[in-house]
Amino acid sequence: MEDESSTYESLRAWILQLPGVKEAPHRVGGIEFQVDGVEFMHSHGPTSLDILLSKEDQASVLKTGQALPHRAQVHSEAGWVSFQIENSQDLEKAKRVIQLAYEKTKKNLEELKPGRMQSRLRRE
Repeated sequence: MEDESSTYESLRAWILQLPGVKEAPHRVGGIEFQVDGVEFMHSHGPTSLDILLSKEDQASVLKTGQALPHRAQVHSEAGWVSFQIENSQDLEKAKRVIQLAYEKTKKNLEELKPGRMQSRLRRE
């Protein structure tokens, strides 16, 4: 396998350039990535990623083989998928799945903003 740490560092740099993204220690080890304080993915070392998707995106990436089911059933049911980085060619695949998670989290946060909630309540 290629140098795991340089492949991971390349992916990490790409994730951190996304607007509003910060990294923090993950509660069970590894590093989590948050957008505006909300976790959308984490890593367990340089080759193992867990990524939170919408149920629709989760079904799509699992069906097309872009990611693996999360090993913990409870997390899988919540929309989490796993991704294994085996070589540098996996980076583009990982970025596509991570982008889905990032966009879902940003959209959810946008919908929770006070002004947006008021307008949603008025429409209902």
